[in-house]
Amino acid sequence: MEQHLKIWEQAAAYLRGDEAAGEWLKQIGMHELFHFIDAIEHVELSFKWLRDNGHNELAATVDAVHGNANAKVWLMKQGFPMLSAFADACDGNKTAVAYLLKNNERGWLLIAKEVALKEKKKDKGFLGGLLNLGNPYA
Repeated sequence: MEQHLKIWEQAAAYLRGDEAAGEWLKQIGMHELFHFIDAIEHVELSFKWLRDNGHNELAATVDAVHGNANAKVWLMKQGFPMLSAFADACDGNKTAVAYLLKNNERGWLLIAKEVALKEKKKDKGFLGGLLNLGNPYA
C-alpha cells in the first residue's frame, strides 16, 4: 500500500513540475501515468501515446478534464465512472470528490487536487493581470 501511495505522490509532484518525479515514474514502468500527467498538461505527444498504447480511457479522461462533455459520457458508457468523477473532481465538484473518497480513490483525489490548484493559479494570474494592467508595481 505504501508503494501505491508513493506512486501517486510522485505523479502529483510531477504535475507540480518535479521532472525527477516524472523520470521515476518512467523508471518503475508507470509510463501510462507519466503520459497521463503530460497529456493533462497539453502535451499532444503524450495524448497520442495514450491512444496508441491502448489507454483510450485515460485519453478520454484527459479530454474530460479539459471540458469535453462527450468524453465524460463516453467514460460512463464504457464503464469508467471513477474516471468521469475524477474529471469532475478536477473542477472542484464536491459530489465527485465524495464519490472518489467513498471508493477509496485517494490517489486520483491527489491528482485532482493538483489539477484544481493549477487551474486556480492560472485563473488568478489571468484575472490578477487584468486587474493590475495599469499598475506598474504589480
